[in-house]
Amino acid sequence: MRILLAGASGVLGRSALPHLKGHHVVGLTRAPEKRQRLRSLGAEGVVCDVYDSDGLLRIAREARPQIVVNFLTDLSARSAGPNNRLRREGSKNLVYAAQAAEARRLVVESVAFPLERAAAAAVVEMEQITLDSSLDVLILRFGRFWGPGTWYQEAPEKPAIHIDEAGARAAKLLTSAPPGTYVIQAT
Repeated sequence: MRILLAGASGVLGRSALPHLKGHHVVGLTRAPEKRQRLRSLGAEGVVCDVYDSDGLLRIAREARPQIVVNFLTDLSARSAGPNNRLRREGSKNLVYAAQAAEARRLVVESVAFPLERAAAAAVVEMEQITLDSSLDVLILRFGRFWGPGTWYQEAPEKPAIHIDEAGARAAKLLTSAPPGTYVIQAT
């Protein structure tokens, strides 16, 4: 299967990639220095900023994905503003690129825990943008990630899930689950 994974160099993308061996994965990252890491995880690393809608569209058409995955986050500043913008604008660009590339499935990372004000509104808008597309949609609502590379080294308050388990479960769902909304947290 051909997969275009936006946010491939993020913590969830890095955790899911080893479970996608056997598929042709084009992993998007904003940072050129992360391309080698993506290759080591089994993906073709491509530099692309999802705010560059023309560049994203070109890459999506070249990749010809059957599945487009939105694991985009922007948490580096520890501020909700950049992440909210990414959920709104980046998601919209990714949906458009998926449709233009004639993908059949769109998978989006969401949250299974409450957010406040602007962050909550951005998640609702991201999910609605996705659901309004003409694609088969999977919304994956995750508990708080914990483990290496996350904000939590020990399990935080529930709902929570270890990042390794989150990556494995996400990879399985994105390739084989029927369309729908899935809550992914520790059992």
